[in-house]
Amino acid sequence: MKRYIFPVIAAALALAACDDEKATQPVAVIDIDKPVLAINESMTLHFAGSADNVVVYTGDVDHDYELREQSNYGLVVNKGVMTYSYTTPGIYKVVCVATNHADAGRSLLSDTCSVFVKVIDDVTEIEKISAPQVLYDEVFATQVTDADWMLPLPRKIRYKTSTPAVSLQQKLKFYIPSVTTEITVNGELFNSNTKYNLAAPLDIVTRSNEGSVRNYRLHTLNYGEFKTFKLAGVSGKIDRTEYDYSYYEINMELPAGTDLTALVPEFTLYADNETPYIGDAVQQSGVTAVDFSSPVTYRFVTVSEADPEIKVESVCKVTVTLK
Repeated sequence: MKRYIFPVIAAALALAACDDEKATQPVAVIDIDKPVLAINESMTLHFAGSADNVVVYTGDVDHDYELREQSNYGLVVNKGVMTYSYTTPGIYKVVCVATNHADAGRSLLSDTCSVFVKVIDDVTEIEKISAPQVLYDEVFATQVTDADWMLPLPRKIRYKTSTPAVSLQQKLKFYIPSVTTEITVNGELFNSNTKYNLAAPLDIVTRSNEGSVRNYRLHTLNYGEFKTFKLAGVSGKIDRTEYDYSYYEINMELPAGTDLTALVPEFTLYADNETPYIGDAVQQSGVTAVDFSSPVTYRFVTVSEADPEIKVESVCKVTVTLK
């Protein structure tokens, strides 16, 4: 039996040592680099105390220290540093809980500290504008200046074997990194279910939660294209692509023996603010002779009648062959 005496004594001594082991008192100290933040702006929190484990309750939804008994929880601070941002304005109480433990967790001590963070929402900037339901597509506007946006729309879209027309009555979608920014369109509160008349520019105003205001204008332009196009009395037809609304083709076949080097196109356009070019030369119906012995690329420029600096370009490639 002697051989069992020493292991039993050793185990007893170990248990006694565990009973004597106590956790040391932690110290909770935090420093935040920015006590005032904009929404979505990151703050950096540094833990400057001493503890085995550190968690931080940031004070927003699901992380409220006062609601920790109701499934709200803190975020673990690793290596003494944590970054965080808020999506909603307000004043938040940030609580740090520092803990030390010993004796397999039976000895536990904690310390807390807190600071307040103010989050403001002064967002007035529009990141993107789109017409989200142009038949089967979402079409995005382009920002031309700080205040002006241009939405390019095709008159028709190729979809499988059909070419449905695109209406200028369209719903709009605004991408703004704030849920509290108010948007008005032509003086009325924006409604995502409203179809707006895009035939004329829209005046758009954003107002932040802090009261700042910013003015925008949305111009809508159709891509320029031929309404009709004839060569040597033969009519051509626009051929569209499903993937690029700014590009068209006209593929024509003329009678054998036709001289393709000096044909005078006859064409009509949809609007006076559309101008066709070959290179940099303006093209006029029934006036300018064109060499169609190889494909010819027309460049259309459509200009906003409200602001000539707002424009959109499109391309039509005409290819002529002989029977």
